[in-house]
Amino acid sequence: MHLTPRMAILFVTAVAFIALFTTWYVVSLRRKREKAREILRWIQASLAGRGHVVGMSWTAASRFRVPLRLTCGVFRSAWVLVEMRTHETPVHWLIQKISSPREVLTFQADLDFPPTFSLEMQNFRWFARSSRKAEIERPGWQFERLPSVMITTKPESQREIDSTMTTLSRGDNGEFLEVRFQRSSPHFSATLPLDALAPGAPARTYILDAMREMAGSAAFS
Repeated sequence: MHLTPRMAILFVTAVAFIALFTTWYVVSLRRKREKAREILRWIQASLAGRGHVVGMSWTAASRFRVPLRLTCGVFRSAWVLVEMRTHETPVHWLIQKISSPREVLTFQADLDFPPTFSLEMQNFRWFARSSRKAEIERPGWQFERLPSVMITTKPESQREIDSTMTTLSRGDNGEFLEVRFQRSSPHFSATLPLDALAPGAPARTYILDAMREMAGSAAFS
């Protein structure tokens, strides 16, 4: 069988295309596994001797679950879900490059005393600037902190969650993107940026204490 020049070019192109995707996938997978091991070290370090990582299981190509064994009380059956960016193929990489999603981790656990209410809090941040190239980290920016807004399905006063809302609204809890309480398991859930646990991150030293304080305010409210 003889290949015409055009068929030969198409064949070589197809082979090169497959080789590119295969190489990209293998390299991406290797880097992802290396980063996952690094993240496990971040999680272990953030526990500061009050617990340890007891395993790891992948739930998707860029998501894995980390069970924890804590010795600090309040939390039971604790675990962390880590969501990384998806770079398995050039197409995934391009989509992630355009959308720029944040890498996050979600801590979930049951509480010794389940909350008597359901609550979801989200932390929003907006930046207004005259140019997209303006750097937010540069000095001269003015920031305004707005009071919390609560939307409730109950007509009566929510006295039982006043202490919880006060704790959630504290300035040092600004790293949390979302916090949830619910009567069913898991009773407590907190989502924050993955880089909040990176070495040198200010929040790394108090993340667990902040979550314990939030969970405790709900358990005893």
